[in-house]
Amino acid sequence: MKKKKWILLLLDVLLVLLLGFGIYVFQKRADEKERSTVSQEELDRRFVKSVSYQGVDYPLKRNMSTVLLIGTDNFIDDNKQNEIEAFYNQNLADFLVILVFDHANKTITPFQICRDTMCEVPWLTVNGLVGGTEVMQITLAHTYGSGKEDSCINTRNTVENLLYGLKLDNFLSFSMETVPILNDLVGGVTVKLEDDVPALGPEYVRGSSVTLKGNAALRFVRYRDMAVLDGNLARMAHHRLYLESFTQAAREAVAKDPDFATKGYKAVEKFLCTDLSVEQVSDMINEMIDYEILPTVCPTGVYTEGNPFREFHMDDASLWECVSEAFCQ
Repeated sequence: MKKKKWILLLLDVLLVLLLGFGIYVFQKRADEKERSTVSQEELDRRFVKSVSYQGVDYPLKRNMSTVLLIGTDNFIDDNKQNEIEAFYNQNLADFLVILVFDHANKTITPFQICRDTMCEVPWLTVNGLVGGTEVMQITLAHTYGSGKEDSCINTRNTVENLLYGLKLDNFLSFSMETVPILNDLVGGVTVKLEDDVPALGPEYVRGSSVTLKGNAALRFVRYRDMAVLDGNLARMAHHRLYLESFTQAAREAVAKDPDFATKGYKAVEKFLCTDLSVEQVSDMINEMIDYEILPTVCPTGVYTEGNPFREFHMDDASLWECVSEAFCQ
């Protein structure tokens, strides 16, 4: 009887070892497959564990991923783009938000950056190589390159340099022309106004709720009062309000149609440029719907009248506070 028990125990141990070995082999092959398709540069980017500020290293959240959203304010199709010199385009990075996914706590922290932020921006040569840097508005980083991947990478590199060298995982750029398309896919987006915007219509009064349809959504996120020096800050507040309201509308749309994320991607695919796969984009959208979206962090600063453009000078202490809150343990 004892011998039989020992045999059964031995078989159980062997089964556990074989199962463990199988999982190990599977994981190893999966890792090898991923490494074979990802450049060393990207591997280095993914596995940075800390960010340095004033000589001190601060550990980053362990189970975190990031996506830089780049909204361009002027869509140029391929035919028109070919008429412009290949190393330059007219698409400004009008909307810059980093989505910081904390997968352990299932939260997302949006990190918003003012388009007029003055910082070191790499400029590209005709060959697509970095020729140096120049202090200018961060929105101009996207104008270097073809308007596609190279412009997105230049924008991502600029944002990374601004954030003390912190590395971002992925980027997704979209023309602002996608706003009315996605807006109407969710059946319209209702926003409760936090300020008066008479230029958009008499119904745009502080405290009122307005349901945006079609181009009204695009006008709402694009509008800024050019007569006010810091008018872009009010527009950024509209961006935050719209993103929050759109996410809620999208959640309701997905509850009715589980394939909404896929349909939405296909509807705007031609307006997108990203290093994410279709599956990753779908996962990101689903996570945005399932995860808790925390309040947006946005560094403060001061606007000045520059030459020829308005300049936003970010407060370093505020910037670090936002980086620490969004990215660090």
